[in-house]
Amino acid sequence: MTLPPTLDELSAKVEAELTDFMAGREMPLYRMMAYHLGWEDQTGGRLAPVARMRAYGVACLLASAAAGGDSETALPAAAAVELAHSFTQIHDDVQSANTKRDDRDSVWWVWGPAQAINAGDGMHAMARLALFRLLDRGVSQSVTFRAVQLLDEAGLKLCEGRFQDLEAQERIDLSVDAYLDMAGKKSGTLLGGAMRLGAVVSGATEPVVDGLGRCGSRLGVAAQVRNDVRQLWPADPSGDTPPSSNILDKKKLLPVVYAFEKAPISEKRKLGDIYFKRVLEPGDVGEIRRVVEGLGAREYCDELVETNRAEALQAARASDVSESGLEIVSRFADTLLA
Repeated sequence: MTLPPTLDELSAKVEAELTDFMAGREMPLYRMMAYHLGWEDQTGGRLAPVARMRAYGVACLLASAAAGGDSETALPAAAAVELAHSFTQIHDDVQSANTKRDDRDSVWWVWGPAQAINAGDGMHAMARLALFRLLDRGVSQSVTFRAVQLLDEAGLKLCEGRFQDLEAQERIDLSVDAYLDMAGKKSGTLLGGAMRLGAVVSGATEPVVDGLGRCGSRLGVAAQVRNDVRQLWPADPSGDTPPSSNILDKKKLLPVVYAFEKAPISEKRKLGDIYFKRVLEPGDVGEIRRVVEGLGAREYCDELVETNRAEALQAARASDVSESGLEIVSRFADTLLA
């Protein structure tokens, strides 16, 4: 099994594949994409290289290696899933009116929503085209076309989850089960798809493909729940971190969903009074935290993260990957959920 010794090295390989695939595309449309990928500033000037974790591409490569394949062969698939992820980010920023992405102005905030949608659509098309570079790595046509199918299936499921997420934004009757179904589609599908892609490209058997896919899906849900917790309880102990736009836009984070489902009537009314406002204010966040903390929502979410992590590793273990493969997956899970 050929595998660089660190996740950082895997990420660097994904970055190099992305750079090579995007090379020579000079139209301003592609400069918008390069801006989103963190390579250029708003004027098209090149930025100094920054080490970044391309988690979806890394998941694809480590799944390929864990299944006994050559991670070099899977690089086009790793680049494709990263481009698909970027497409969803650009569209998500437009849909949620996020003005920032990775501490910079988001694409739509710089170039407007219409061009941002165009850039996102272009990213999606490029993700599919990137997969055909598998043929140059000696991957068969049948496996390559199956990879395209897997990517499109994951993309469609992700859109279903995003639909559910937006639909729930104005509701206060969302159940924990409904949230987890949405998170499985919105956040678990693409990571699970990335690991399925890696396993398929490696020539793995169906049980291994399925097990690694389920592993990625569980890790995606765990990462979504962890992100929800961090948005409601930022790591900054000073309390100076401003509330996330998701909270103020009334996005149903899991601790809040849990509180609405478990709270007594008096506490539900307090939360309802807040969430029936047209727009939330920063001062509302403290009251939201008080209610959900009193109901043990944070502890519930922390336990759910660990449960999904354990289920992810069990799914990988049940697929009969090697011990060294399990170690790779475990290391990735620790990094993703740190």
